[in-house]
Amino acid sequence: MKKNSVRIHFFLSIVLLVISATFSYAQKKCTSNPTTISSNINFGSIVWTASGGATVTECNNMADGISSFTGDVIVDVANNKKITITNNVTVNGSFPISGGPGSTLSVSGGYTLHVTGDLGDAANNGVAYEVVTATDKIVVDGTLYGKNNNAFSGNGSISGGALEVKNGSSCGSPCPVAGGFSSCNSGDAFCTNNSVLPVSLMSFSVKTDNQTVSLLWATASELNFDYFSIERSLDAITFQEIGRVTGHGTTDERHDYSFEDDQPVIGKLFYRLKTVDYDGYTEYFNIESITYSKQKSFVIYPNPVVDSKINFQMNFNANAGSQILATDLSGVEVFRYEVKEAGNEFDVPLNLDPGTYIFRINTGDYVDVKRIVVK
Repeated sequence: MKKNSVRIHFFLSIVLLVISATFSYAQKKCTSNPTTISSNINFGSIVWTASGGATVTECNNMADGISSFTGDVIVDVANNKKITITNNVTVNGSFPISGGPGSTLSVSGGYTLHVTGDLGDAANNGVAYEVVTATDKIVVDGTLYGKNNNAFSGNGSISGGALEVKNGSSCGSPCPVAGGFSSCNSGDAFCTNNSVLPVSLMSFSVKTDNQTVSLLWATASELNFDYFSIERSLDAITFQEIGRVTGHGTTDERHDYSFEDDQPVIGKLFYRLKTVDYDGYTEYFNIESITYSKQKSFVIYPNPVVDSKINFQMNFNANAGSQILATDLSGVEVFRYEVKEAGNEFDVPLNLDPGTYIFRINTGDYVDVKRIVVK
C-alpha cells in the first residue's frame, strides 16, 4: 500500500510540473523598458523586462538574432520614432507592436523578422512597416494588423497568412505586400489596388447563347500563379471542376481569359474561379450565376461499344428515380441503371453478348431511346 502511495505521489508531482511548465511557457513575455520607445533605436539595443517565466537573457538573445524566442514581445513606439531590426529575429508567438502616427518598424540589411503569431495591434495601431532592401523580409504566419493610416514601404517583401488594414492605409512603389498574403481585409480598396493577393481579379462574368456558356474574366496582376480551375454547381453548394486555364506566372500586366462550357445543364448554373499557385496555395473568387435553357437531350457514347464501358451525358438534372433500361431487339431486359446525375459512366455487364441493344432513358418528364451496338 505504501509503495502505491509513493507512486501516486510521484505521478501527481510530474503532472503538476508539466502543468506548471506549460503555464509558464504560455505566459512568457519580453517587454521593452520603458514600454514606449521614445527615440530611434536598434532592436538589439532595447532594454527588456522579462516576465511569465522568460529571462532577460532570452529576450536579449532574441533581439540580437542569437536564438528564437517562444512567447510574446511587447513594444510601443512613440510618434515619428523608428525601431530598426538588423538581425534575423524569430518570435514564436505574437508581436503586438503599437504606435502613433509616424512610428515605424523597419527591417534593414538583408534580414528577416518572422512572427509565428500576429504582428501589430488589432485595435489601435499606426505603425508603418518597412523592408528596406530586396532581401529584407517580414513574415507573419498569423495576422498582420495595419490601422490608422499606416503604410508599407521598401524593396523587400512582407507576407503571411492574413493582412488586416483600415481605411487610409497605403503602400509604396514597389509595394512590399503585393501578392504576399493568403487573405486581405480592408475597409476600402487597399487589397485590390495594391494586388495584395497572388491574383488580382478585375472582372468575372458569364453569358450564354443557349448553345454554350461563356466565362470571361481579367486579372490586373499575378504572382507565382499556375492555373485557374473552372468550377460549376447546380445548387451553389457542391462544385465540380469542368476545366482549367493556364495563368501567366508573375506579371503586373492585364490579362484577359475565357472558357467555354460546351456541356451546360438546363436550369440555373453557378460558376466560380479557383486559383492555384505554383506552391499549391488556392483562392476562390465570387460566384456568378446564369440560367441556361435548351431542349433536353441525351447522348450515349461510344457507339459501338468496344471496351465494356459506356458513357452517357444529359444536358439536364435528372429527377429521383430516373433510369436507363437496356433491352435486346426482342424486348428482353438485359440491363438497368439508376441515373443519379447529369453525366456518368457505367460498365456494360460482362455477359452482354455482342449485338444491337435498345437503351431507353426515362426521367419522368423526359423519355429518349438510343440504339447501341456492342462488339
